[in-house]
Amino acid sequence: MAGRRRLPVEQALLGFLIEGPRHGYDLHRRLEEELGRVWYIGLSNVYGGLKRLERDGEVASSLDPQEDRPPRKVYHITSAGRESFLDWVRQPVSSIRDVRVEFMAKLYFFRALGLEGTDELIAAQETICQERIQRLDEAAAQCGGRDFDRLVFDFRRSQIEAVLKWLTSCHER
Repeated sequence: MAGRRRLPVEQALLGFLIEGPRHGYDLHRRLEEELGRVWYIGLSNVYGGLKRLERDGEVASSLDPQEDRPPRKVYHITSAGRESFLDWVRQPVSSIRDVRVEFMAKLYFFRALGLEGTDELIAAQETICQERIQRLDEAAAQCGGRDFDRLVFDFRRSQIEAVLKWLTSCHER
């Protein structure tokens, strides 16, 4: 896995596997039930993610025999997978657009798994948002007051401010 950024779907799969072994279809069903309001993940994405995780040694699989049906492949998280997941879940996202999916998934797993450090994660995400606003304001000051550029900067700033407001409400909950 060296150098490859783990996809959020793969991290979500690891998060569900921390709770215990599951087969691919069950993982897909859990993703739809628990995170379906956050983003859609197709069954093929689940199996592709599981294949990559198994190749990278973050999950292992075994065959579970079934009567009158082919055996079912059951996935188990490895210690490397657990470590990867816990490292991922505790890091804020670097891109504001990733707040809508990836950061939401992180908040879900903090609650679902009873992990400590939610306030620290939210505070780190607030810091990233504040740094983005500062860089945006610096760039806006250099744009020379062109109307369209000003509209773009104002729009992007208001998006980040909305995320900051939402993060504040996350602290309160």
